[in-house]
Amino acid sequence: MRISCSSLFLWEYPVYDIMDILRKAGINSVEFWAETPSFWIDRHDETTVAELIESISLMPDGCTMHAPIMDLNPSSYNDLVHEATIKETLWSLELAGIIGARIVTIHPGKRTAHRKPTNEDWGKFMKYLEIATKKARSLGIDLSLENSMPGVQSMCSCPREMKDVLDQFPGLFFTFDVVHAFMESPGTTLSFINELGDKIKNVHIGAPHDGKPHYPVRYEKKMDIVLQRLRDSGYNGDLTIEIDDKTYPGSLSRREKIKELTDERKYIESIFDEK
Repeated sequence: MRISCSSLFLWEYPVYDIMDILRKAGINSVEFWAETPSFWIDRHDETTVAELIESISLMPDGCTMHAPIMDLNPSSYNDLVHEATIKETLWSLELAGIIGARIVTIHPGKRTAHRKPTNEDWGKFMKYLEIATKKARSLGIDLSLENSMPGVQSMCSCPREMKDVLDQFPGLFFTFDVVHAFMESPGTTLSFINELGDKIKNVHIGAPHDGKPHYPVRYEKKMDIVLQRLRDSGYNGDLTIEIDDKTYPGSLSRREKIKELTDERKYIESIFDEK
């Protein structure tokens, strides 16, 4: 088991500082979001990429990566958005090879309108996955699909849809976002683990709070049952802390973010170390 953290919790810092803060919190791996601002703005600059490589090298347990998802949708009505999503995912896989990421997480499609996805929407998503999985296979990188938040537009927000997709792409893995599932129900969350535990390569850990996702799990004890089920299932992959700093009543200082991450790490470790 590796405890990691999403770089977006530290979005306001340069990439070197992000790694330094994580290390100070006792976290030795990072899920690097390609859209981390200090990198994303100049991502095609060779110096920026070199700085990222050097910063990632500070992490003893290396990194995973999250492909770009903001403003993108592999199932978009707009063919330009659909094609841009493919292009950005292929770019992110190339970057993952450069920085040595062991996993790249991608998001499912969704219907552009606030209605149930159509066969055409699913067809675009399948095309996207065919292209992305082929590229990942050629690079020797594990590609992992995250479950969506529940909603009428969503794809792969329930275990059945996720299983159907993973069965069609045997080389595709599963990034389990526990908050997304828990927003549907605790039962849905446990069903994902029971039915797809052997496909899980990465777990995004957080808790819902006041109707919002991605709050620290230690403040919401109702999430303990999920962490315990993961532990008892024998899960031994990445446990990625995913906290949205907007769930706090005010801005957090560097010192406060280090403390939050330290306390969250220790809490997760305490559950997984239970006998």
